[in-house]
Amino acid sequence: MTRRSERSRGAAGRPPPVVEGAGMSEGTGWMSEWTGERGMSEGTGCVSARTGGHGMSGGTGDRAGAWAMLAALATGCCAPQPGLSAPQPAVAAGAEVGVGAGPVEDGEFVAIDLAEARRRLWPDPPPRAYLAPDAAQQAAVAALIRGMLAEPSPAPAALAEAARAAGFVVEGWTIAGQRYLAARELAERRGGGGAYLVRAEARASSAVILEAPHGFFDLGTERIALELFVGSRGWPRALFVNTVHRYIGADGVKRRQAESPADPCHSPGHLLAVATAAAVESLPGVEVVQLHGFGDDEAEAGAMPAAIVSGGRAEAATPRSRVVAQRLAQGLGVAVGLFPVDTDRLGATTNVQGRAVQQREGASFVHLEMSAALRQRLRDDPAARAQFADALRVDPPTGRP
Repeated sequence: MTRRSERSRGAAGRPPPVVEGAGMSEGTGWMSEWTGERGMSEGTGCVSARTGGHGMSGGTGDRAGAWAMLAALATGCCAPQPGLSAPQPAVAAGAEVGVGAGPVEDGEFVAIDLAEARRRLWPDPPPRAYLAPDAAQQAAVAALIRGMLAEPSPAPAALAEAARAAGFVVEGWTIAGQRYLAARELAERRGGGGAYLVRAEARASSAVILEAPHGFFDLGTERIALELFVGSRGWPRALFVNTVHRYIGADGVKRRQAESPADPCHSPGHLLAVATAAAVESLPGVEVVQLHGFGDDEAEAGAMPAAIVSGGRAEAATPRSRVVAQRLAQGLGVAVGLFPVDTDRLGATTNVQGRAVQQREGASFVHLEMSAALRQRLRDDPAARAQFADALRVDPPTGRP
């Protein structure tokens, strides 16, 4: 829950101030890690990472002619027939696809890199407005999530009908040798309903759902969550992320409000809330871990630690929140506050997902608030991310995730 001061850091390549009530223009305000800037800009001038400023510009006859000649010499009689694609090169098992590498198909799964995963999860431009789901879509998304979490893991094609009914498409991704099911909104029905990744394994190795529900607002949390997810083996089981600003309305205008329909943590009807409830029902002993962030104005109200860990309960800390707080402090060497023992702030006591977990016997909820400095460290430092992952695991291994 990043505050106003973090969203108004001004010049020198940082995001300009957010004007409450201002409309979101198409093609602006997108994921700034694609352009190399810190955080997420809500201003203009976003450059698509798909071009990157490279490639051949059109309108140059000499260059086009040279390419045509080279293509003719290179292909000769071995060129594919018109309308057919040339075969894709094979990818060795466990090999990591390099940044900028094109997709490589392997049955129903396509090998992509982390940058391509970000582009698919958060396409540019983002949805221009939030579209609240109806009861039929909520039921369809719940059914889809239950199907994605089934064991053994289904093939993407087996989920196609359920995905269409929910307004989604399910794709098979391979990233660094690991396979995932990825549910994204159909292009013609994008309305900020979230995106959902599940490990495609014969048997689930964990029952942990990692969530970044406030991307576009808690700056950097979505990138940290994705890198934790794909950088670990077998943990967590799934990643749920939001795909639109938490305060944007059906009219495309951002209005700061306590129970914004576009905010998954405070709107029970949001599809991410529905998906979480379905996962909690489907996975015995499930743990939901949410990543959030706070800004400088929280510190203005009093000294703040680098992180605050909560189990979502107002009356006492939970066993899991105590363990995670202790491991974070030891592993990262930072000050960590335990809610409500060390602090009475940012405890997530009204969090929709936290309340859903509390109603399920054997389930647990971990809500983690991080300072801007800690989030930047986790984005920049792989070793810090490994320590962070170890702190979050129920039974952390030694070494890297």
